[in-house]
Amino acid sequence: DPAVIRIKPYHYIHVLDNNANVTRVEVGPQTFTRQDHQKLVAGPESMIMIPPRHYAIIQNPVDRSSDGKILTDKLNQIKIRHGDEEIRFEQEPFPLYPGEKLYGKVSPLQVVAPNTALKLR
Repeated sequence: DPAVIRIKPYHYIHVLDNNANVTRVEVGPQTFTRQDHQKLVAGPESMIMIPPRHYAIIQNPVDRSSDGKILTDKLNQIKIRHGDEEIRFEQEPFPLYPGEKLYGKVSPLQVVAPNTALKLR
């Protein structure tokens, strides 16, 4: 693994801290210097960008408090809702946290025109 990683804007990496056994997210733009006890697990990856009138399904999403902050345990490991899915709509580009997965791809919303119907089976 390289010791110095240049993270471009709208990109992110996952870094495993072997001392605490916790994986964290580092978001660009920045130059990240990897310490001896750290390991690059994933990345650099592009952030997920959801344009207007599109959506994405995220498997195993992070757990958030009522004010939208990401919840962590006492070791600063991010809490994940295993087996759950979350549908996210248009928003700022976001990284996938360790354990999260993009199900499928970012897809357009199906819009029903006025005075028409959508037949469901």
